Amino acid sequence: MIFEQEYIVFEILDVLELKQSTYSCTHNTNRLFDAVSFRLSSDAVMDDGKKAISVSDGSICFVPSHITYDRTASNDHMVVVHMKTLNYQTDTIEHFLPEHPENYQKKFLNILDLWNKKEPGYKNLCASVMQDLFADFYRDNLPDAETSKIRDAVSYIRKNCLNQDFSLPDAAKKSYISEPYFRKLFKKEFGMSPKQYVIEARIRHAAALILANYYSLQEVADLCGYRDYKHFSVEFKRLMGVSPSAYTYNYLQKNQPSKIPLAQ
Repeated sequence: MIFEQEYIVFEILDVLELKQSTYSCTHNTNRLFDAVSFRLSSDAVMDDGKKAISVSDGSICFVPSHITYDRTASNDHMVVVHMKTLNYQTDTIEHFLPEHPENYQKKFLNILDLWNKKEPGYKNLCASVMQDLFADFYRDNLPDAETSKIRDAVSYIRKNCLNQDFSLPDAAKKSYISEPYFRKLFKKEFGMSPKQYVIEARIRHAAALILANYYSLQEVADLCGYRDYKHFSVEFKRLMGVSPSAYTYNYLQKNQPSKIPLAQ
């Protein structure tokens, strides 16, 4: 989930307060922006065809661009941030209910206030608050079931997975357990193998570097831990759907400015 990502690159497009107090069923399709929302109050159900999500008071939702979904609700009051996320992709709606939603409510209302006042530097101030929110998302969604056993190994992975000499056996040693046992505990906590976790972290970072247009593609591969460019290219296309060389063009095509008002 986007809430479990340690590093998110984004551009805020708009911040809105939306209120609905009568029953409504809406069909949304092919939106050109991502949306992160905080529900001040809600009884909404959002269905993207893969799963239906019941959204309650204090829920936080991420709706990616270019998906189709239905939303039904009698009460739906939210603060929503429309944005482009540059290094994360998903094809389904994601959400979580924080243990202390009041902390998130304060920050979402702060972003809304800053955006509406539009004082000098407001976009940078909003981005700063949003970065703080992503840090909160990450901290609140860290797995905790077996953290004490593999905490040091996970920390080592996060700090070193972009290095070309990184290895999972070295990571397992940091928690003084065997590699097979480490893989078992890691998958239990994160829902994926440590190898897949490393690959996704590397490719997310690569996508951000490619969009920055500062390094050559070979340099991007090197900076993301790949000694072999062909291997990097195969992994990138498998996760992102396009080759590294086509990624920027594909991204710009998908994220051309809309000529119609931003929708809910």
